[in-house]
Amino acid sequence: MKQLESFEIPRTIIFGPGAISRVFNVVTQTRARNVLIITGKSATRQHGEVVARQLDNTVEVVDYENLDMDKSGFDLVIGVGGGRTLDMAKVYAYIHKKPLVVVPTSASHDGIASPYVSYTLSQKFAKYGKITAPPLAIVADTSIILNAPLRLLKAGLGDLLGKVIAVRDWHLAHRVKGEEYSEYAAHLSLASYRIAVSNLQIKNFVREEDVRVLVKALIGCGVAMGIAGSSRPCSGSEHMFAHAVEAMLDDVIHGELVALGSVIMAYLHGINWRRIKRDMAKIGLPTTLKQAGVDLDLAIEALVKAHSIRPDRYTILGSGLSREAAKKALENTEL
Repeated sequence: MKQLESFEIPRTIIFGPGAISRVFNVVTQTRARNVLIITGKSATRQHGEVVARQLDNTVEVVDYENLDMDKSGFDLVIGVGGGRTLDMAKVYAYIHKKPLVVVPTSASHDGIASPYVSYTLSQKFAKYGKITAPPLAIVADTSIILNAPLRLLKAGLGDLLGKVIAVRDWHLAHRVKGEEYSEYAAHLSLASYRIAVSNLQIKNFVREEDVRVLVKALIGCGVAMGIAGSSRPCSGSEHMFAHAVEAMLDDVIHGELVALGSVIMAYLHGINWRRIKRDMAKIGLPTTLKQAGVDLDLAIEALVKAHSIRPDRYTILGSGLSREAAKKALENTEL
């Protein structure tokens, strides 16, 4: 007899132009008295202040770099900002076991609806265990996200391209290692990938409708992870490569690295890596390591180390690549 399954997904999702004005309604439903709003700096701080002015509650606004993880006394956490801001809000919500509302100001990766945080942040806060903070609600104002840096929005499409590898790795682990596999979560993740591929023409993000498509797809990925109970449907060997690079370089864009990693892993899987590269070119993503600001030797080192990033997660990388195999993969894919 199979064990019972349970998963958490956002209860409320509101997106569209002007959606930020609906945060008041969401907070009212929670009956929270004391609210902590976590933001970034400058523009995202301004959006956080907009949210604060809506609320009748006792509110404190703090940027994530000055966030005191030990401070308590709040009934609700609201994250207003980009990837790092939302991740820090998840960490705080997890530590204090408080509900979380997410208000993204960009859409550069699938963390909007995901209950999980980035690999680097999960390592930093490893003493708290596996951090999982499913958002109670997501309020995505597409008019705000439309004004995010174009490179970050393109990176969101790059992150979506990686789902075809993540699902393939997951299914490989299911066949080889007997790992639990959810067809539904896998299909939901792949649907998000297909949305990206069928909307490559939105690369310039000049219309609100373009952002709406991207946000829907990224939210779908987060829901897939919630159903799977892990990031498996959306993070495989392509993310391991990205995380390995990020561990050595600061000034890189996650979604760009995921897309490059997808080309490498498609090559190792023996599937059409050239198509992924063509799709990247259509979006305007970097199609070489140099364009993404990554040195060849560093990329080789990252590829050799990638399998050890998540030793519990079986992927096409197996027990690891030699330097020779890593170099050959990068040369043959013309990266």
